[in-house]
Amino acid sequence: MPFRLLCKRYGLALLLILIFIVLLTRALYFIYGPLISGNTPFYFKLSPGQSTYDVAAALETNGYLKGHERRYFYWLARFSGQSHRLRVGYYLFQPGDSVYRILYKLSHGEGYAQNVTLVDGWTADKVLQIVMSDPRLQHSPILLSHEALCNALGLPVDASLEGMFWPDSYAIYPGYSDLLLLQRAHRLMEDNLQLLWAAREPNLPYRSPYEALILASLVEQETASTVERHLIAGVLINRLKLNMYLQIDPTVIYALGSNYDGHLTRDNLKIDSPYNTYRRKGLPPTPIALPDLDSLMAVLHPTMSDYLYFVARGDGLHTFSSTLEEHNAAVAQYLKQGKKNQ
Repeated sequence: MPFRLLCKRYGLALLLILIFIVLLTRALYFIYGPLISGNTPFYFKLSPGQSTYDVAAALETNGYLKGHERRYFYWLARFSGQSHRLRVGYYLFQPGDSVYRILYKLSHGEGYAQNVTLVDGWTADKVLQIVMSDPRLQHSPILLSHEALCNALGLPVDASLEGMFWPDSYAIYPGYSDLLLLQRAHRLMEDNLQLLWAAREPNLPYRSPYEALILASLVEQETASTVERHLIAGVLINRLKLNMYLQIDPTVIYALGSNYDGHLTRDNLKIDSPYNTYRRKGLPPTPIALPDLDSLMAVLHPTMSDYLYFVARGDGLHTFSSTLEEHNAAVAQYLKQGKKNQ
């Protein structure tokens, strides 16, 4: 067969094959080739309700996709099934990441994992110190003014910040501010406290969720035992109902502030302060620390008993007593054990 006739017969087929190979190569390069170029990573926040179209739009806005490539990205996500598996979070797309790699991160939740942790038992001063000194956060001058910070949190300008933040680990991303973090933590505390308050046991001696928060902070500082917290909460409730002094050492330590040297003395217990529960009946005026969920659950669902007293055993737990005589005997036993261990 003459060459010209051969070309005429098979030329179109060869041309179509060549076009297919070129398009396939371009498609594979688009999918698996580096999309994020240069040396600068790209941070992206995927919020609830956003789709792969929003991801593609963000990539186009930042110069990583051009024109029709946004549609390719969107349809690739749809046909591969990744568009239905996106996970909300903060993402870091590294130089060299491909379209495939970006979709994989989004659908498998391989987010930008950095956290700031607020620890239960911290005071408000400790929270502010940690947040304001974290180099990963942008720092707002609002935190330098108590009144301005209260305004930003929606609190009265003379409000105490003790116990106002939910202890948890908070995901952050570049550009995240310390003020935004505190606003999140405060909103979580308010929301969770209201939910827990609504499901509380009846006949508790608290007039408001805030009073429950105060007692929860005392329980938080009194014991680390989750089991004992409910029992200690019951003892404190008994004492409140009988108008007895609560006599909680951590409230005195809080009142002493920087003057506390690690040892409580009889003179310390005489300090004139609204936080000294050895001299003032009822609850202190504010919480003394961040209570966690266990402490809040303890004061809203206490284990009630006839106990009115408790004393540390020296092993992290307490001995509970119903009468002063039993309590004095438990204290004597604790002191005796302490001398043996010296």
